[in-house]
Amino acid sequence: MTAVTVSTDLADIVEQHLGDPYDTANPRGFAAVLAAHETGRPRTGDLLPDALTASAHPTPDAWLHALRALYRRSPGLGSTVRTGLHEKGPRAAALAVGACVGALDSALRVTVRHLRGRLLYGAPAIDIPQLREVLAGVHADLLLCDVLTTLAVRGEDALPAREGAHELAVLGLVPRVLQGALDRLSVLMGSRFYVREGETGIFQLLLNGAQRELFAPAHGPRPAPGPLPLTELVTAPCAAALLDPELARAAPGRVLTTPARRSPQPSGDVQQRLYADLIRRYEGARTFDLVERRIPDRP
Repeated sequence: MTAVTVSTDLADIVEQHLGDPYDTANPRGFAAVLAAHETGRPRTGDLLPDALTASAHPTPDAWLHALRALYRRSPGLGSTVRTGLHEKGPRAAALAVGACVGALDSALRVTVRHLRGRLLYGAPAIDIPQLREVLAGVHADLLLCDVLTTLAVRGEDALPAREGAHELAVLGLVPRVLQGALDRLSVLMGSRFYVREGETGIFQLLLNGAQRELFAPAHGPRPAPGPLPLTELVTAPCAAALLDPELARAAPGRVLTTPARRSPQPSGDVQQRLYADLIRRYEGARTFDLVERRIPDRP
């Protein structure tokens, strides 16, 4: 899987400013964010680097990844600065939805960290094949959502001949795919999902914050995905240039475009590719999205 090359300088500044989220002494870490939220006094000012409020206008790509860096810490942070990009219509909506990929990135990372540390029958829980399948599926969903929103933020339509298809995928499908992926991770978290302290305490905040952002009334109603030519979307040249269509087609969230009742998880070689890629990025401290940006999170 080849990383997509875009300017992430602004996102890197944000990550450097926020620091290691697992460091309990970090005033901008998960523990501090969670503590502020629990007291009803969420912090925003000192969590935002000056670069985000400067007068310079970053490219849509750069702004998208800077927002994801904030959403990785807390979706509420990103919503306070998202208006810095002067875009309207579908492009702005795609930015709001695409930024939530950052929240899923952190939630996936917290889950992997939890499963690697939890022992079941004398072995790490992450060694259970069924759990690996779910993790691979979430990774595929994240990549699928990244492809669709990245193209929309850039103003590219994967299927110009099918008017409105790409926009419907971004506004109707992506929010539900992201929400579904977060829900599946919450199941893997088990009882830790309900605990609002320690390293896993941030998970529920990420899930609830992402849900509010994805379906916020201010963004307007999210249309149901309905029948979508998803295969055509992910095999279109501009989409295939970002992600192997085989991996995109393995995303469990794709069933939202069909009458299927269950979300089939990736299997076989595709599942192994996705899982290996997930662990490589986790251990190498890189984001799970298309750019594989380096982050300060400790594995």
